[in-house]
Amino acid sequence: MKLPKLSLSHWILVGVILGILTGLIFGDYTAILKPFSEAFIKIWQITVLPTVVVSLLVGTGSLKSDDIRNIIIKVGLVLMVFWAIGTAIFFSLPLAFPDHGGAFFSSIQNTDQSDNLSLVDLFIPSNPFQSLSLGLLPAIVIFCLLLGFSLTADKNNWSILSLLRVLQVALTRITNALSITFPIGVFIITAETAGSMTIEGFLRLQVYLISLAASAVLLSLVILPLLITCFATFRYRDIIFTSSSALILAFSTGSEFIILPLIIEGVKNLFDYDLGKVERSSDDDNTLYQNQILHYSEILVPIGYTFPLLGSMVPFLFVLFVAWLYNSPIDISGQIKLIAVGIPTLFGSSKVSVISLLNLMHLPSSAYNLFISTGLTRQRFVAPLTSMSIFSFTTISIVFLVNKYRVRWKRLILVILLTILSVALMLGGLKIGFALLLANDHHVSDLFSRIELPLDPDGKAWKEVVNTAVYLHPQDVPDLTPQNLAQADEIKAIKSRDVLRVGYNSNNVPFAFFNGQGDLVGYDVQMAYELTKFINVSRIEFVPVSGDNLSESLNRGYCDIVMSAILVTSERLNEMKFTDPYVSTHMAFVVPDYRKNEFLKLDDVRRMSNLRIAVRNHTALVGVAHQLFPQAKIVLVDSNEDFFTGRGADALFVALEEGYVMTRMHPLFNVAEFEPNGYFPMLIAYPVAKNSSDTFIMLLNYWLKMEKDYGRLDDKYNYWVLGNGPGEAEPRWSIMRNVLNWTA
Repeated sequence: MKLPKLSLSHWILVGVILGILTGLIFGDYTAILKPFSEAFIKIWQITVLPTVVVSLLVGTGSLKSDDIRNIIIKVGLVLMVFWAIGTAIFFSLPLAFPDHGGAFFSSIQNTDQSDNLSLVDLFIPSNPFQSLSLGLLPAIVIFCLLLGFSLTADKNNWSILSLLRVLQVALTRITNALSITFPIGVFIITAETAGSMTIEGFLRLQVYLISLAASAVLLSLVILPLLITCFATFRYRDIIFTSSSALILAFSTGSEFIILPLIIEGVKNLFDYDLGKVERSSDDDNTLYQNQILHYSEILVPIGYTFPLLGSMVPFLFVLFVAWLYNSPIDISGQIKLIAVGIPTLFGSSKVSVISLLNLMHLPSSAYNLFISTGLTRQRFVAPLTSMSIFSFTTISIVFLVNKYRVRWKRLILVILLTILSVALMLGGLKIGFALLLANDHHVSDLFSRIELPLDPDGKAWKEVVNTAVYLHPQDVPDLTPQNLAQADEIKAIKSRDVLRVGYNSNNVPFAFFNGQGDLVGYDVQMAYELTKFINVSRIEFVPVSGDNLSESLNRGYCDIVMSAILVTSERLNEMKFTDPYVSTHMAFVVPDYRKNEFLKLDDVRRMSNLRIAVRNHTALVGVAHQLFPQAKIVLVDSNEDFFTGRGADALFVALEEGYVMTRMHPLFNVAEFEPNGYFPMLIAYPVAKNSSDTFIMLLNYWLKMEKDYGRLDDKYNYWVLGNGPGEAEPRWSIMRNVLNWTA
């Protein structure tokens, strides 16, 4: 039995399906395919830039002056129609976002803004060879357009155009030869991606990614193909068929750059189908018509890639999603501002666009990391949307340029009504689906309140290992017996009563605080348990202290040590002894995210007029704030939360680590650390009584040194301050490992 002959599109689709199955079966073992997937991407890029350059020069060099004017006017109108469609679709999607009561919770990350390429460099080919070497397609397109238009003014340009046409045919042969590898490469790329992608990474941003996927499918497979049929006699089936190769390859690779030659070929084939002749006709009129189509497509496809079409407008959706995520919705005036200012930024890199739009809307710049983290998944939908946008943009533009358009008003009205209905159904379905998906979602406060102490080295809860008492009020704390207080050696006294008494202040997140279950947790609380085990006593008692009675609590024997992020100051050194520091912190401000740059330099802050700085009362920072900012109004607050709820100050003066945690709970704020970094360092150590023995101090310092040398201090810092959970990530689920129980 002879098997049916498959087209390139079908073979690519087979590669996608087999790749997904391979990823599901072998899971993260498919990581060995990553070098091969990168190699295929690079191989397919070999002819892209040369083809774009040669095609643009041949296409524009063959035009007449009237053609150039038509391109500018008619293509510009088509471009604005696409902008209107993209704006309407993406700005309607927030209607599907579910209501939620809290902002997003995330770990502290450094915002990676490594894409520093300016719009000037991106679009102005000051050095065309450098633009070619860096792959800056907008600059390359502009240079080729300028050179091609200049060739139209030369009547003797036929010689160079003939040479370029020969080169164009040679590049086409190379591209056709490389296309044979598409199914194999797609299989490898899809297998590696499907094997490494985790469902957890997807669910973190499910609202954004699902909204993007739904809108991309609706635009690519319904709205744009139907829009083409409103202005031409093409059949919907032919539009989908001729664009399918580019769409499938774009989806499987996540790259819209490598499929430009396929789009050109697809547009040509669509017009060939319209003539009813896939092969070139010998008829002179048809041949001239087909050559004209090919020239226009070779010009318009690179232009469509350079100018922002629907795929380039995805940053709008991301910014609207971030506004929802952080519970800071953008009103109508803000949306108008976002559109007016945002469209020019879309001409550059999407990364640069997202950064500028987040700053424009006063949204957390750290959200940029979310955009980067969704890169692989996002591109699976952006690339095919971009591909179909370029295909549709080129096709509609050509129809108008060759005067073959026919506005089918009944169909246009029907398509508009169908689009409205489809969008309404999509929004309704997304609204219901998101409500179900996020039914058990936790808000920031819930997530933060659920944080618990890590287990001890034996995998047990600390309360099961150490007998624990946490006193909430000083009057509830029993007095130590005179015999214990009279001990000259603190270590013997602690061991004789078999109790370590630790002073704490529960208003010191993340060092000591109560979680949602009412348990005392934090960096220093974990350290206190570990110190108890190190000294080898069976009971620990946490007793409340404050900054006002710190020295008194220690010197009268109320507690043995205070473990609650105590800053070392000259005044305190006269009243008590300190261990070696275990954390070196720096002073910083917590400010609204969009004002961060105003508070980075200490001298700039000192020069601000009418500045109000909030500082938590009864802490060492009160005196430091008066010393550093004598002209500012110091606003004393009982807790750091008073700053966020009252907003009676411009900034909150805190230690850097505290600021990190606060911005996790209040993501519309950011930490402004004084520049240069390390300008005003502060040390955190554990205080003991002023008459404590050297033996006790030596023991504590030895313990801290071991904690540091074995990396346990870094582990606690990562967990409590940076929000990175302990332990290694579970391997990616796969049929081979989790169903068949085959492991390497």
